Amino acid sequence: MEASKYLTANDFKGLGLLAKHCDLEKLEIAINEAFKFDIIPLFCFDFVNDILDNWNNDNYKDLINESKYQSSGRFSYSFGFKTVWVYYAYSRYVLINNYNDTANGLVQKNNEWSIPTPLKEITDISNNYRVMGKEAFESVYSFLCVNRSRFPKFNAKDCSGGCNDDCNGGETKKIRGAKYKIISR
Repeated sequence: MEASKYLTANDFKGLGLLAKHCDLEKLEIAINEAFKFDIIPLFCFDFVNDILDNWNNDNYKDLINESKYQSSGRFSYSFGFKTVWVYYAYSRYVLINNYNDTANGLVQKNNEWSIPTPLKEITDISNNYRVMGKEAFESVYSFLCVNRSRFPKFNAKDCSGGCNDDCNGGETKKIRGAKYKIISR
């Protein structure tokens, strides 16, 4: 999966504090990690694959991008699949951006004009973006429940519990350094 076909640094504008000279290589790593460990577990691979195959299809625009829709006679808002991915990717970028792999091992970026942010604060910021990603996912999931006839690969039994029996949808794997923890809806 080539992340740059789907997300770019511009997609993060207004959602995260990316520096003008952000480390694009680390951002791509974060995008790929979020895809594998957050997006696929949340939406199930078959449906994610369907979304990527239809990325430029007009019928998928209101799923991929932010949109409003009607449910039970009232308007609702969906953050969009792309926004969910961006929030989870940014939460991972925040954690990995602070460090560089060198010949001498993993080092923290430092110079005379900066003071490193404590790992606890970085982790808290990352967790805040994960929470926002979860909220965005719930808005997209509600959109999908209302519009499931338009997206045949979205195979929720009853829109209260995730994907079909082949997938444990709605769970992501949280990262703190090299440790992963399963978070359920």
